[in-house]
Amino acid sequence: MTRSALHACVLALPLLVGACTAEPEAKLHGYAEGDFIRIAPQQPGLVTETFAREGDRVARGDQLLRQDATVDIAVLAAAAARIDAATARYDDALAGARDPEIEAVRDLLRQALATQNDAAQSLERSQALFADGHISQARLDTVRAAATAADARVDEMRQRLNIVRLPARADQLRALQAEIAAAEADRDAARHRLDLRTVSAPVDGRVHRQLRFAGEQAGPAAPVYELLPDGAVHAVFFIPEPSLASLPVGTRLRVNCDACPADLAATLTTIDDAAEFTPPILYSDNERARLVYRAEARFASDAPPPGTPLFLEPSQ
Repeated sequence: MTRSALHACVLALPLLVGACTAEPEAKLHGYAEGDFIRIAPQQPGLVTETFAREGDRVARGDQLLRQDATVDIAVLAAAAARIDAATARYDDALAGARDPEIEAVRDLLRQALATQNDAAQSLERSQALFADGHISQARLDTVRAAATAADARVDEMRQRLNIVRLPARADQLRALQAEIAAAEADRDAARHRLDLRTVSAPVDGRVHRQLRFAGEQAGPAAPVYELLPDGAVHAVFFIPEPSLASLPVGTRLRVNCDACPADLAATLTTIDDAAEFTPPILYSDNERARLVYRAEARFASDAPPPGTPLFLEPSQ
């Protein structure tokens, strides 16, 4: 090779290298990622039982854990007792006075009638004596006043008998009904809190990790299980900028990994709007292959475990 030819090759070498780096890679690199959910009680408390272990499959509604519910049971019993007491007071007010109370008022009425009868006879005699001049006007007035008082006493006892036969006033009955409703609301709230002491699986899936055990405290900020729902594993990979236009959302991809079946496929579902960079570079046309976009794809069949390295390429 002549000196001029060698010089031409040396000058062309950077261009050839730049052209090679600009070519997109045939395979896309990524990994499997799981959308885990954490299972925690809605209220703090002591865990008394756990029903699943790491690796167990659970179905929606399966019980996973139970908390100590001693206080909630006592609160529920107290609310039920208040309902019984308020209901009894309402029934008593609605029924009016009891038979012995009514009979006691009747006795008072009979006494008043007897007194009225005696006062009427005494008034009749006094009027006759006054007409004959045997008693004074003052004596007659006294007897007449006693008869009037006896008549008023009879009227009073008749009214009292009517009242004791009636139920309580409408306002009093409404107040008792409100008391019953408040006690029932307390009971429902206590029952709900008691139900929350038992936690069940919200979806079908697999127990990935158990974070707390029986005898430990758990609550909204202290979960007991980490659950991987069925279908919650997806592929995360990075698309070089030069390949972005050839990989639109909806592209079907072949997926390869050490434990993947030969026909495993995934569909490209999302591509981030913002680009990511590999270690700091001087941005230029020749270096733009280092500019990548994070993307996700959903598997068409059983997915590999989260964390599995993946190689993806468009299906032909």
